[in-house]
Amino acid sequence: MSEEFKPLAEQISERMVNLLNDNRSIFTKPMKEDGTSQFVMPINAKTKQNYTSATALVLLMQNRRDPRWLSYDQARFNKTPVKKGAHGTLIEFMSDNKLQQKVENGQPAFKENGKPKMERVKLDEPVKVEAWLFNGKDLDKLKELTVRPNPQTPMERAQAIIDNSGVNILKDEGWETHYSRDTDFIYTREAHEFEKPELYFASVLHELAHATGHENRLNRPRTDEPVSDQLVREELRANLASILISADLNLPYDLGEHAAFTKDWSRLLTDEPMELFNAANDAQKIADFVMGLEPKLAQKQDTAKAQSATKLEVDMEIPYKDTVYKVIEKMDKNAVKVQDMNTTQKIRITPSMGLYKSLLNEVNNPTQAETLEQEQEEAPELELAEEETRSTGRKR
Repeated sequence: MSEEFKPLAEQISERMVNLLNDNRSIFTKPMKEDGTSQFVMPINAKTKQNYTSATALVLLMQNRRDPRWLSYDQARFNKTPVKKGAHGTLIEFMSDNKLQQKVENGQPAFKENGKPKMERVKLDEPVKVEAWLFNGKDLDKLKELTVRPNPQTPMERAQAIIDNSGVNILKDEGWETHYSRDTDFIYTREAHEFEKPELYFASVLHELAHATGHENRLNRPRTDEPVSDQLVREELRANLASILISADLNLPYDLGEHAAFTKDWSRLLTDEPMELFNAANDAQKIADFVMGLEPKLAQKQDTAKAQSATKLEVDMEIPYKDTVYKVIEKMDKNAVKVQDMNTTQKIRITPSMGLYKSLLNEVNNPTQAETLEQEQEEAPELELAEEETRSTGRKR
């Protein structure tokens, strides 16, 4: 089977095997001298939402400095079009609905401007959907990335997570850091025995990733044998989760004593190409569990953002169904005037109206699948959009 027709999971797994064998995988990416993470989570350039699971892995493997990504149509709609000659990166995600043209009175329905009326239909079972994403450096007119600093240091955040985990930490000289499922203890050296203090926290958080496998947490299979196939799978998941946690907390990731597993991972992924995506999806669950232990107090910097999203504000542009609404004017009694960007129709809506609530929900709760599916609603002529993507250039 040619690479062109291999499933994406097989293509990425094959690439990972080659990188592992050459000692050039994301697991061996050098640490930064300043003790911060060598990874930055890939995000959607429009919504600022993180990509997750296997998609995050695929994008991290691209080793791009700019963490922002958009699909071809999202970039065009965002007025940051893809530069000529740019190459896209293929991702896939699961969707439980599909977009199709409406049928009215037995005939395909069209808008006044001649474009098809579209509707989203619920599927009986989720299906895989593919999309091509382009990196921020390949987008024209994209503004410089600004990052809001967290009021707590990475080590302070890590300590708060450890304190909130309920897992006992036993410190003693001479211990190699490890987790025991039998005692539910993490055994580790003192922090000063590590090369950098940041590496102490990174090491403990890696073992905390293992601790999520306990039956009282995510309940993954045990790895009782010192050398076993299950241990190889568990270490793959824990190390992928550690990379995600590293990027989230801005702590360094260090493969360290787990370097010997790279050969085992290469063998495993050669025999079972789908295992890499399975491991990435499990790693996301692990990372979510660990980051979910961060006390809410450490996230107060998000309060202002959350408060600003309790109402619609002027200049918000909100993709919804088969159009985009732009808030163009504040009115009395908390009402706003929005403009349908497809038809140019202007509508006055109040917080009690369904459209207002739906738009506000879209502002507060964008998801990866919704964001990627939205691009299809913004460009219903799918065959034309795909042809445009091909003409721009793409790369698996």
